[in-house]
Amino acid sequence: MDINESLNRILHARESLGELFYDHFLSTYPELQQHFAGVDFKRQRVQLVTALMIIERYHADPTPAVEQYLQYLGTKHNELNIPKEGYGKWTEAMIEAMGRFHGDDWSPTLEEQWREAIGKAIALMFEGYETRVTV
Repeated sequence: MDINESLNRILHARESLGELFYDHFLSTYPELQQHFAGVDFKRQRVQLVTALMIIERYHADPTPAVEQYLQYLGTKHNELNIPKEGYGKWTEAMIEAMGRFHGDDWSPTLEEQWREAIGKAIALMFEGYETRVTV
């Protein structure tokens, strides 16, 4: 399985990954729960899967439009006072959730692909922390 096949599986069962992720993320890192006060988690799970689609697409075929969107996403997260330090925790929780979601199909190679893709996306989002980006 590669990152594209992984994303397709996630898209077909998007609620499952979102539930796995947020349950694990918020229980493992309770200090970040404050950033989710009042959040509609049904909507948040959709946004999570949308973000994973964007991350996978940028990894597979970087385009200026997606790059700008990721920078914009960084600007929005900065405006919401999401600390940069939380991104490493988010990444670890996401990798753990993906491993559980994919079960026996999860592999070191797939993990490496997702880590690389997420890392590239986060680097662009951090650019949006430094320079306000609008779309």
